[in-house]
Amino acid sequence: MEPGYWRGRLYRNTFTYRGRRRQVRGWSVKMQRAGRRQTFSLISSTANQAAVEACHIYRTLVAQGWPALTRRAPSPGASFGPALQLAASPVAVASDSDYWKRRLVRRRSPGPEGLRAAEEFSVRIEHAGLGFYFPLGTNDERKAARLAIKIFRTVANEGWSAANHRYRREVTVAFHWVDDPLAWTYTTFHTRLTAAPDVEAAGRAQVAVVEPDAGIRLALADSLNGQPGFRCAATFGGAEEALRWRRTHKPAITLVNQALPNQTSGAVMEALQQAPASGLGLLYSVFDDSDELFKSTPGGAQGYLLKRTPHRRLLDPIAEPPQPLTREAMAERLREYFQRLSAALPVGPSGREMARLTVREHQLLALLSKGHSAKEIAAELGISVWTVHGHVKNIFEKLNVHTRTEAVVRFLQK
Repeated sequence: MEPGYWRGRLYRNTFTYRGRRRQVRGWSVKMQRAGRRQTFSLISSTANQAAVEACHIYRTLVAQGWPALTRRAPSPGASFGPALQLAASPVAVASDSDYWKRRLVRRRSPGPEGLRAAEEFSVRIEHAGLGFYFPLGTNDERKAARLAIKIFRTVANEGWSAANHRYRREVTVAFHWVDDPLAWTYTTFHTRLTAAPDVEAAGRAQVAVVEPDAGIRLALADSLNGQPGFRCAATFGGAEEALRWRRTHKPAITLVNQALPNQTSGAVMEALQQAPASGLGLLYSVFDDSDELFKSTPGGAQGYLLKRTPHRRLLDPIAEPPQPLTREAMAERLREYFQRLSAALPVGPSGREMARLTVREHQLLALLSKGHSAKEIAAELGISVWTVHGHVKNIFEKLNVHTRTEAVVRFLQK
């Protein structure tokens, strides 16, 4: 929950003195968690500062539990002074190993196709309204917490740009093959800090990438070079560079980030297609978490189909590209690919399977089907994000599915 949420929950207590009702100057907020409810008197003078303070208190509560707060304020409604403010502030968590140990999560790193990658610790770093998962490359809790602290200090002291330049992060990329009915594929990978070795160009379709983020550019190039039949011929930070390059080169496909700075993706695609020896253009979107993908899909389409692909199968719908790769040939490949995918959809779960879901799990699935993220579901249902993840895990087991997309499909088929 961000400060904006707590801004709307602030209030001022009142009291009666000599027959007159008076309002205290300070702000208060009530918080409830794990069956317990308590009022906190905040020390900040303005509403915005109080909302930030409330946010820090709640994050401490989520990460460390009630004991971390009651040690400093044994009585309900007691004022939290500098000790708590420091303990819950970014200054304090920058060196609090126990805090970061509680935030560690095990996530499976993208691995070579056909191999089951090991789970390692990752951590989500949030600062200044942005947040990303960072792979920590270890199963050692102490080492992972130390690296998390190091990343957080870089973000807090030097900004996101410095952190993204020094540390890999996890991102999800969705490719917009067809918009109505919506048919996208998406993949999750780690950004790269250095370029991977190039591959031979002979017999491979040449691909150009227009991506403003250097780490994502390098990761896309590596993934494309790892897919049979394709080679990343060049990458660019902006469309103007790509247009100049295409005057003398003939890539089969140009991948374009939908959110280029100071440029509309539609105008960029039109300019690319009008260029001499124009190849095919394909838009994609970047998300800091797969949950955001479902929330961001455009409404109004006749149907929706989203398919996760391995990170070295980005262009799976047109694998083994025909020569030449024309728009007509690509359209036929896409039609065949998504028809096969639709035919492979599981039959809807029986009434017995759906009956195994609890009322809460039905509520959560309904919100997932509407594209809500885990954080939004937690706020809507009044539970923690970790509880949401636990419910999702139980739903997967009961419906015998492995992704949120599959779970939503099974839910909608009931």
